[in-house]
Amino acid sequence: MTINKEKKKEIVKQFRENLAKQKGVFFINFKGMKGESAHSLRSELHKSEAKMMVARKTLAKIAFKEEGIDFDPQSFDGEVGFIFSYQDGVGTAKIVNKFAKDEAIVILGGFFENSVISFEEVKSLAELPSREVLMAKLLGTMAAPMKNLLYVLEGNTRGLLYVLANAKKEN
Repeated sequence: MTINKEKKKEIVKQFRENLAKQKGVFFINFKGMKGESAHSLRSELHKSEAKMMVARKTLAKIAFKEEGIDFDPQSFDGEVGFIFSYQDGVGTAKIVNKFAKDEAIVILGGFFENSVISFEEVKSLAELPSREVLMAKLLGTMAAPMKNLLYVLEGNTRGLLYVLANAKKEN
């Protein structure tokens, strides 16, 4: 299917807009993915404020270059889908990883925090605990010294009460 120059310029412009506001971009090969699965993936991505875009690799290369990102999507074989994460890159990586396990997509890599990352790094991102879990662990770690101090102080008081209770029983 041929695309005229205006349509190509529009695709590059749209791609650049997505690149400008992204928190992370994940590259997938979606060859063999059924339409129902693609719809399911897009709806999951929409819930987490992410978006999937398919464009020719040459047009994507132009958009990356114009945004000052040194990356050539033509290095990937097959069809490439670009998943743009606008809020939570880690959450989007989790969704992509889930679909890679369940469906017919293959994670190729990504662009996260101004650097190109490999398939393994995308999987590592996906395995990170959620922000809420990390915050709870941090809070627990910060509260532990105070809790332990309180326990030690209570121990002295408790010991004194046991001694007094035993002395009262003996009298």
